[in-house]
Amino acid sequence: MAEQAEHWVARLASGEIEAKEMSAFKAWLAAAPEHRAAFDRERALWQSLEGKEAAFASTPPPPRRSTRPAWVHAITPRRTLAAAVAAAAIVLATPNAVVHLQADQMAVTGEVRTIALPDGSTAMLDTDAAIAIRFGPDERRIKLLRGRAWFDVKHDDARPFRVAALGGVTQDVGTAFEVSRDDDDVTVGVTKGVVRVAASESGDGLLVHALGRVRYASSGHVERLTPATADNIAAWRRGLIVIDGRSVSDAIAEVARYRPGLTLTLADTSGQPKVSGVFRTDAPDVALQTLAHMARLRVATLPAGVAIIRR
Repeated sequence: MAEQAEHWVARLASGEIEAKEMSAFKAWLAAAPEHRAAFDRERALWQSLEGKEAAFASTPPPPRRSTRPAWVHAITPRRTLAAAVAAAAIVLATPNAVVHLQADQMAVTGEVRTIALPDGSTAMLDTDAAIAIRFGPDERRIKLLRGRAWFDVKHDDARPFRVAALGGVTQDVGTAFEVSRDDDDVTVGVTKGVVRVAASESGDGLLVHALGRVRYASSGHVERLTPATADNIAAWRRGLIVIDGRSVSDAIAEVARYRPGLTLTLADTSGQPKVSGVFRTDAPDVALQTLAHMARLRVATLPAGVAIIRR
């Protein structure tokens, strides 16, 4: 049993597990309580790695002076591109492994997944989102590890429903709401009811009512944003990507979240006018081509689904 648990930990850590294999893992996990206990023991070893991804980075050797002619060191655009793709893969590998090991539920790239929580509440995960579920006698807690999630909460005064992300907490006061986590900040949008949002576990927080939106950064404060329409909050639930007056680089990054392949922007998009549009989550390449056309850029597609945005 321990060997099986180690096998699944290794597969999850690889970041390469696919939907069919993930189903097999879940079936094994649910087959016996002993399986869950063995897996939790193995996973606990990895959970301590959160925030320590840099420990996996090797130190490059000091540069050596070469006597070869300068032209020997010339790097062709193709080699530059290959190096960029390889570097991006290395940077992304370890954080993804840690998230895989911490997560109880995940959505694969391009998927929107609906999850029935143990208390009767509902969670919907946007593409590439991951959550950890910790329900106890005094609290129902969800940790948003990555991406976006929308919650329709079954109210329970005895057990508050809280969503933690980047050190802050969003607490249900009888509502449905979206929590969106980026690398640097968290945005909360309320579709109905009220939530209380604090930037730290001990903070008092702000009350946010239906259609209200707030944002906080780690170790920061909660700031109110322009209210949204009901259709724009968590539009991905309806299969839509809504771009409303955003920079070209931000718009490309938003669409890229729904692509299974790597998206690299090699063109300078600073100074470009803001863009707006509504696109489909199941057709991200069409959206990417449209955004590139709007910005007078081109999209080059390489093997393995890699897309390059260039002049």
